[in-house]
Amino acid sequence: MSSSSLHFSVNIISRKQGRSTVACAAYRSDESLYDERNEREFRFKKHEVKPESFILAPSHAPEWVNDRQRLWNEVEKVEKVWTAQLSREVVVAIPNELNEQQQRDLIESFVKNEFVEKGMVADVCIHRDHTANPHAHIMLTMRPFNEDGSWGSKRPFTGERDEKGRKVFGTNPWDNRENVQLWRDRYQDLVNQEYQRLNIERRIDLRSYEKQGREEIPTVHLGHSVSAMEKKAKEEAQQKGVEYRPVTEKAQINQSIQQANEKIKEYNKDFTELDRKIVDFEEKKREIESDLKRSLEKSGYWNQMTDKEKISVMYVRNRMKEDVTLTVALKCQSQFENWGKSLDKKEEGLRKEIEDIKASKKLYESYIKAPENTLEKDGAQRKLGRLGFSVSNYKEELQKRSVECKKAIESYRSEKEKFVENKERVNDTVQLLKEVTIDQSRILYKNDAKLQELHPQEMDRLLQEFRERGRIIPLDQAKEFVHSYERQTENKQLSVVEQYDKFKKDNQFVVNWARSVQRKEKEAESLRETNPVEYAKMQQDIAKQKEAIAERVKLVKTSIHVLEKTMIAKVREQYPEQNWTQKLNASTARKILKLNEQEKRIVPVGEIMKHVSQDKQKNSSFYQDKFENSRQQNSKEPRKDFEEMYAKNRAKEELMNGIADSVKDLIDDSDKGRKSDIDRVLDENSRKSQSKNRGQGFSR
Repeated sequence: MSSSSLHFSVNIISRKQGRSTVACAAYRSDESLYDERNEREFRFKKHEVKPESFILAPSHAPEWVNDRQRLWNEVEKVEKVWTAQLSREVVVAIPNELNEQQQRDLIESFVKNEFVEKGMVADVCIHRDHTANPHAHIMLTMRPFNEDGSWGSKRPFTGERDEKGRKVFGTNPWDNRENVQLWRDRYQDLVNQEYQRLNIERRIDLRSYEKQGREEIPTVHLGHSVSAMEKKAKEEAQQKGVEYRPVTEKAQINQSIQQANEKIKEYNKDFTELDRKIVDFEEKKREIESDLKRSLEKSGYWNQMTDKEKISVMYVRNRMKEDVTLTVALKCQSQFENWGKSLDKKEEGLRKEIEDIKASKKLYESYIKAPENTLEKDGAQRKLGRLGFSVSNYKEELQKRSVECKKAIESYRSEKEKFVENKERVNDTVQLLKEVTIDQSRILYKNDAKLQELHPQEMDRLLQEFRERGRIIPLDQAKEFVHSYERQTENKQLSVVEQYDKFKKDNQFVVNWARSVQRKEKEAESLRETNPVEYAKMQQDIAKQKEAIAERVKLVKTSIHVLEKTMIAKVREQYPEQNWTQKLNASTARKILKLNEQEKRIVPVGEIMKHVSQDKQKNSSFYQDKFENSRQQNSKEPRKDFEEMYAKNRAKEELMNGIADSVKDLIDDSDKGRKSDIDRVLDENSRKSQSKNRGQGFSR
């Protein structure tokens, strides 16, 4: 069982150092926070991966502590002196063998037990910029909260007074030097318990190397600012093609320590070589015995498959663009279910179109035969209009719609044939991979009887964990592991709109990349005559980049096209039997889906249509008036919460206004030859008003 160490450090954020605890919180959380004391907003360069941040507080703490900006501004207010200690920060490394949910659970348990239950508020930010170095910044208030929700004292009152009658305060129990070692020990125990629970053959030891009996010299912790300086130095050295050398004193010390440790390893190498060979041999033996891939090759499963089964598997592989597992095949099967629903809707739409064309022929014949200025003739014309035909251009419209209908029928039949043929292949692949998954699981778990309690898809998740990380999850923990993974995957899934926005950003990135290559081409031309060797290198690099850009453009454009169709189809599902959705474009579909995601409901069309152009000023001025009233009531500073509400509602109003205008155009365009829904509503109101006036006139 291997033993290793994890970083664990404690430091104080002090005003004496010229630091702001609001600024520290802003950097660690990736949020923009306003520091009231310094009258400035702190916004730092975003981390590569957005930190997972949350606040934990005692039950008796006031509700506002959950607002990060207010929490640390209140800390700045309560600490008056220029030498004040503002907050205590604990930085701990997190084992990267744990998944993200397990990492969060570990940190939450540690923080609650050691700090929150003892009265402190903790602002936790988990950084995962580098997968090999996940770590948590835990910022703690220096003062606890009293039971009434007010700030407590850093040093407890002893109950005694001095000769002048002043209160005598004791020492701050949080400043006890033994606390750091105590917290280290508790964190070490928690991590090792988690390793044991997950059956991971590793343990950590947070004691110093000397106490552990290790001969290595420990390195110095660099901190984020020094690390950033060294990272920049490495990049500059790489660009210049020279050897990297540390630029800060700490990094230079660490380099010397690492060189010394390498020598220590060399001195010990001769003594441990024989033991290492024995250990390597035993590990290799176990690896061969448990290697799933080797076992499957020996079983000859691929050779036992029929040509039809091989074609089916390769079809799913090519369609999904990833290695085929049972999970991938089931995802493909789900896509085909959605495809089938889409085809059913197309068939229903075509059937309705055929019926409308047939009905229009009879109505037009009735219109021609009916005498002028009769109810029969007017009724036939009105019914034709409802079907989307006008009597003046009926024959041309009939011809055009008949041709379009025939093309749509041919396209539908072709698509239906592909669907039926390939659906069978996907179903065959799913069935085949269920059998393969069960066989693989029996090999991996040596026919353990507990496998019968698992679904093949759960077995597949366990197999994937083994393939990707070499971990064999104990079967008594399998259900918990699979459910935890599913929850984590659900949280990571992006909505269609988020995926679309991401690819649009990627598209802009590719455009900028292409422009950069064009600039390099121009720069290279100046070297053609003066430095042909460098020119040839640059041309080679440019050719490679152009090839990469072409592949990236193809991927991005295809993805955007697919997502645009998906967004339109999704809106049509949310608003069935709405004619205007047939003319829907991707831009409007994106806005509608974004609105529904924000509202967490399907906003009715009628509610959207209240925001057409004529109502924009009225809707905007409503919130503006309320905002101005609030400003007058508190002239010094408008309430921040109302500013946020105002900005949020303005953004929503602008979004709904844009959607309303677009939908109105679609309604008017899709219902040519007949009145729009809005016009019909206006006509109905007009008729009611006229009827009412006539009734009043008659009574007089």
